Amino acid sequence: MMEANSIPTSQRAARVRTALALAVVALASFGGIILAQYAGSSKVGLGMLGLAFVGFLLAAMTRRGRR
Repeated sequence: MMEANSIPTSQRAARVRTALALAVVALASFGGIILAQYAGSSKVGLGMLGLAFVGFLLAAMTRRGRR
């Protein structure tokens, strides 16, 4: 049976970074939806979603070079 602390520190840190990246994408998406409701334009929400998507891709591509 594996203990809870048997995960290497580097793997745990990678999981935390992935979780934070996904949380930022989710927050940007929901923030865009809320902002679109206040602005009255669906283009604002789509723009925020696009920015979140592009930002996540850029972060993933730059992170790959650091391994």
